[in-house]
Amino acid sequence: MKSRTVISILVASTLALASMASFAQHGQQGGGADRGQQADRAQQADRDRAYDHDRAQDRSRTDAPDQDRDQNRVQDQANLKDQDIYGHEFMTSAEFDQYRKEFGNKNTEEARLAYQAQHEFTMQQRAQVQGKDLVPPGQGPVYGGELMSVQERNEYREQLRLADSDQKRQQLEAQHKEQMQVRARELKIEVEEAE
Repeated sequence: MKSRTVISILVASTLALASMASFAQHGQQGGGADRGQQADRAQQADRDRAYDHDRAQDRSRTDAPDQDRDQNRVQDQANLKDQDIYGHEFMTSAEFDQYRKEFGNKNTEEARLAYQAQHEFTMQQRAQVQGKDLVPPGQGPVYGGELMSVQERNEYREQLRLADSDQKRQQLEAQHKEQMQVRARELKIEVEEAE
C-alpha cells in the first residue's frame, strides 16, 4: 500500500509538473502573442490619437473661418507696400507711417485685429463721405459697376473681401452678375465684362 501511495504521488507529481510545464510553455508562447497584440493595440491607439488630433484641427478650422480670415487679413501689415494697405487711396504719407508704427506696436493678435478693424472702418467712412470707390487690394473693376452707385460697389467689394471661401466668393459673383444683367435688360443696354 505504501508503494501504491508513493507511485500515485509520483504520478500525480509528474502530471502536475508536466501540466505546469505545458502551461508555462503555452504562457510564454501566448505571452509573445500577447506582447505582439499589445504592440498592435498601442500602434492603433497612436493612430487613433493622431486621427482625433487631425479631426479636431479640421473642426477648429471649419468652426472658425472668420478667425482664419481675420488672421490672413492681418498678416504682416506692417511691411506692406502703400498700395497694398486697405484704403490706401484715402491715406496721406504721414498716415502710412503712423499705420505701420501703430500696427507694429501691437503685442497681441487681438490688439492687431482690433487695430486693423478700426482702420478698415475709418477707411470705409472716408470713402462714404467722399463718395468714392474703396477698392481693396487685389480687387479691380466690378462687373456692371456703371449700373451701380458708389455705395453699392463698395458694399459688394466688401462682401467679396470678407467671403470666407472661394466657393462663397464665386456664389456672390454669380448672383451679382445675374442682378447686373437684369438691370441692363431693364435699361436696354449691354454690360461689358470687368477687366
